[in-house]
Amino acid sequence: MKTRITELLKIEHPIIMAAMAWIGDVNLTVAVSNAGGLGTLGPNAGQVEVTTDVNETGERLREQIRQVRSRTDKPFAVNFVVGVPGLDREFSDRCVEVGIEERVPVAIVSQGDPRVYTQKLKSAGMAVLHTSSCVEHAKKAEDAGVDAVIATGLEGGGHSGFFEVTTFCLVPQMADELKIPVIAAGGVGDERGLVAALALGAEAVYMGTRFIATRECRAHSNVKQLILDSDETSSVAIRHGIRGIAGSGDRGFVDERRGILRMLVDDHIRETLEREGFTYDALAPFMVLPAPERGGSSTAASLVHGDVEGHAIMAGGQVVGMIKDIPTCAELIQRIVDRAEEVLEALRAKGIGS
Repeated sequence: MKTRITELLKIEHPIIMAAMAWIGDVNLTVAVSNAGGLGTLGPNAGQVEVTTDVNETGERLREQIRQVRSRTDKPFAVNFVVGVPGLDREFSDRCVEVGIEERVPVAIVSQGDPRVYTQKLKSAGMAVLHTSSCVEHAKKAEDAGVDAVIATGLEGGGHSGFFEVTTFCLVPQMADELKIPVIAAGGVGDERGLVAALALGAEAVYMGTRFIATRECRAHSNVKQLILDSDETSSVAIRHGIRGIAGSGDRGFVDERRGILRMLVDDHIRETLEREGFTYDALAPFMVLPAPERGGSSTAASLVHGDVEGHAIMAGGQVVGMIKDIPTCAELIQRIVDRAEEVLEALRAKGIGS
């Protein structure tokens, strides 16, 4: 399948691995890129514990980038999260500097104003993809000069927009309003999702949760088993970063960074949220930082160290109910591509699209 995205990124298949903190490391990135998709190094890629040192953060990223380059000649991406001044901007600034120094081919920018880094990244020769959760933000990204927009629907794991627009509704509206390509994110995990996304006007798909349940992903076996055991009701959405609301997690976030967190939770956390409300305030007691030997981060403790009890899994999209096996990345991507053709043939056999 050839689209503007495959041509822009010089990839074989219109499948992009979503940026995932801690587990979006060298092994997963290389596996996806070598299979013809676009692999993505996420925040804290390949690490086991948090660092509060800005320079160490940058050097950790540099090492991951160099390892990727030593293992593939295929295109790959690095995720740059736009930091908040006074909170984490110095970390994102340093990571961008390292990405430019290491001549990264593709930047996936998220959770912030697209005007902060776009021109700097493009001037360094990178293709820039920016995540957006509503048409207004997507237009802002297009005006800033990004090459494509990732439409992040409500169904996706991790961060999504305040207005909670579903992928099915968001993608066609962005495709109608923008001149640049749109990439569909949220709720895509198989060949039907790929065909549907293309039908809606997208030119690639952006998958995160599905790539966790692959052999190359470093996520702990407890996490992978939790995904296999999940159904369509297993992931929950938490409101955070609401302007002017104390306890909502609003730490000076710009509009693009406010919204929801979608995740997997155990029964105890779910019962608490059902009783107290699906808000950042209700979730906060479960976000206590674990000891350094467990990563010093709730996300690291769950994804890397396997502490799934009492920790929210910050990578649980609604697609979890569709995931029934743990293939290699190459097997998964080839299966999606091959079966997408079968889906199209089945539609034609029904007189649809013929």
